[in-house]
Amino acid sequence: MKLYCDDGSTNVKLAWFDKQTLQTKLSTNSFKKGWKIEGLGGKGTFNYELDGQKFTYDEVSEQAIRTTHIEYQYTDANVLAIHHALLSSGLEPQDIELVVTLPISEFYTADCQKNELNIQRKIENVLRPVKLNKGITFTIKGVEVMPESLPAVLTQLV
Repeated sequence: MKLYCDDGSTNVKLAWFDKQTLQTKLSTNSFKKGWKIEGLGGKGTFNYELDGQKFTYDEVSEQAIRTTHIEYQYTDANVLAIHHALLSSGLEPQDIELVVTLPISEFYTADCQKNELNIQRKIENVLRPVKLNKGITFTIKGVEVMPESLPAVLTQLV
């Protein structure tokens, strides 16, 4: 299955086709270090592990990891946000291919060429496996990176 993911710094927007019908899902980015008590809150508990570190989804915590910076694209919070959006999509965890985005300033060099180093860095970040406490996660088998907001700047690039 192939999913399209605009993994922005405040929200993750997913899109995929279910047969011929386009499906979408919006998920906020709000993670803090450590786990929270299982069973608190009406939406369930999402305690994650990534590279031996523990994180939890918590949309009301003042301790949420800040995500509104360009380096977010290559961070633990980015990978967690993608997996949380996938797990909140209603789809069953499975092997998937994912198309993700990078801001224009990260996708292209100052010479308007693809920034292969940043693109590879993004791919390697997204491919890191995430564990869900007492749950199953999606396995990302392949990643394609596209520039974010390309239509907005197309005339300037041309």
